[in-house]
Amino acid sequence: MQSSSQPAGQLIATYRHGKAFLIFTLGFSLFMLGLAAFVLYLQTILPVADTGPVIVESSGRRGMTMQFSSQSMMIYCTAAFLAFVAACMFGIYLSQRKLRRPTYEVYEHGIAQVIGAQKDYVPYVEIEDLYLFGSGQTATSGLVTNVAWRRNASEPFRRVTASLKGFEDFQLQVRELYVRERLPVLLNALQAGSAVTFNCIGTGQLWFKRIVGNFLSVTTQPLRLTRNHLEFQGRQVPVAQLRSVDLNAWTEKVVIKDEAGKPVLSAVATAIMSHDLLLNTLDALLQAEPTPYVPSAPLPA
Repeated sequence: MQSSSQPAGQLIATYRHGKAFLIFTLGFSLFMLGLAAFVLYLQTILPVADTGPVIVESSGRRGMTMQFSSQSMMIYCTAAFLAFVAACMFGIYLSQRKLRRPTYEVYEHGIAQVIGAQKDYVPYVEIEDLYLFGSGQTATSGLVTNVAWRRNASEPFRRVTASLKGFEDFQLQVRELYVRERLPVLLNALQAGSAVTFNCIGTGQLWFKRIVGNFLSVTTQPLRLTRNHLEFQGRQVPVAQLRSVDLNAWTEKVVIKDEAGKPVLSAVATAIMSHDLLLNTLDALLQAEPTPYVPSAPLPA
């Protein structure tokens, strides 16, 4: 992984994953495995008939009937089912143990992911994509339950889930420090005449991800911003013509309108990577003294 020579500054907080779920899954797995062994043990101490079918019926309106060739077969099937449940729970334990292994250190100027003796530190000023999204049962609620970041599209995301102890404090700290550190960099670039790019995910793709998962495999569209223009999906609008930037907490939408009241951009907030930074950058441009608008050729792709 890449490392940075930039100073991290003061350590603000360290975050770790809770172990309660891991203890529960491992304990439940061992319990079910022990129960399977106990069922097999019963066969050695209780009289078991090997002749005739055994019929088991469950009570209730929609009772289920199961038939076994013998009592021994019923015991073996019961033990096998309990062992299968134990194996599934142990598999969940192993996957969650791997997911919850990293700890995270939030610094004044960056964030570090620590796995054992390996420390991966990324300064906020180098993060191009800060990706906030919901997953699991809250995927359609608009709640942020995942924070992921990367320097650029050439490297994989580092992902933190809501299983992290103090996740809400973590994500708020990271978002605030990220804007504080990277905003001056973007404003300096804009002032120097350069363009800055934000990556957006199509709303349809975002809803599809909410249903099927695999949130980190995304295709993005660039939103390019200069001191004088905003360009998105082939449309170029002078910044001087932008009149409002609205973030609606109820609809989760970011809506940017021009002087005629027409939306230039309307997207779910979590579909815009680093959307906090985009809103603060636009706010700074709109509050700055207006620059005379000079028509120019479209920005290069």
